[in-house]
Order: sequence, then C-alpha cells, then structure tokens
Amino acid sequence: MKLKTLTQYQEEVKRLVKKFNLNWSVYIRYIHLVEEIGELGEAITVHQGDRKAGSGESALADHTDLKEELGDALFGLIDIASQLGISMGEALEDAFRRYEGKLNSLNKKIE
Repeated sequence: MKLKTLTQYQEEVKRLVKKFNLNWSVYIRYIHLVEEIGELGEAITVHQGDRKAGSGESALADHTDLKEELGDALFGLIDIASQLGISMGEALEDAFRRYEGKLNSLNKKIE
C-alpha cells in the first residue's frame, strides 16, 4: 500500500466529512478527540502490559486496537485543523523546527 502525504490525507478527511455530512463544530470535534485520546491511553496501557486485555483478546488484537485508536485520534485532529484552515503538513514542519531548536538549546546547556 502506497502511503499518501499528510496533505493528501487532510484532503481525504475533508472529503469524508463532506460526503457523510459530519459537519461537527470544532468544539464537538475537540470533545470527540479527547474521547479518542482516552481510548488511545487505554490501548497504550494494555500494549505496555500495565493492564491485561479483555477476555479473548490477543496480542494481535491489542496491536490492532492501538493502531485503530491512533488513526481515530489523527482523523479528529486533522478534521479540527481543516476546520480552522490550518495545514497539518505546515503545522508538523513548524513543530519539527521548534523541537529541534529547543533540543539544540537544551544540549548546549548540558555541554
């Protein structure tokens, strides 16, 4: 499977939101994103072995749940960005630059 660019995924999210009339307000989408982040936290807890998977769940299901929850959270985050007119690609580029700058500064202080 060929992966798409972040911009292409953002366009796909916009298309699905429009096609299925998922015109939730930014606030409602944010609340849903928080819910998805909670579900991601639960999946991480199971994945890290801090909590056992439910009866009948396997390690494969555990990994699948983790992947699904990450995808659900990303979908919500991308939809919020789109509603606010923010390019996810540009936002991520900016974040990389900020983190690199912060980490370089921290490294210099440690040396």
